[in-house]
Amino acid sequence: MLPLNNHTVRITIIDESTGEKCEAHCGVDWSSPEAIALATKRIRDRFGDQVQLEYIDLAKTTTNHLASELEPQIRDKNFTLPLLVINGQPRISGQFDIRHLLDAIDAEMEIKR
Repeated sequence: MLPLNNHTVRITIIDESTGEKCEAHCGVDWSSPEAIALATKRIRDRFGDQVQLEYIDLAKTTTNHLASELEPQIRDKNFTLPLLVINGQPRISGQFDIRHLLDAIDAEMEIKR
């Protein structure tokens, strides 16, 4: 995990690639490398290097500290995956697209100012 400094917003998308997906293909398939690449590009175009994006797949064994910390919360609070986490705090539970992602980052950046 990258250190958090005054200029970095840490974005994590937590999902489960083997989880049930919407039959109508609603929302973004965040397990797709193409979706993460597009989101990373859009984030970099808009925010430069101030924002770091990470994808965590709960279907795979992970030693990620944030995932280990949030997994009980996901179960206890019945968060729906995918889950958007900003600087360690859950922000969007359930389907969201790149526009929602960028809006959430904008809001976080505004709060930091």
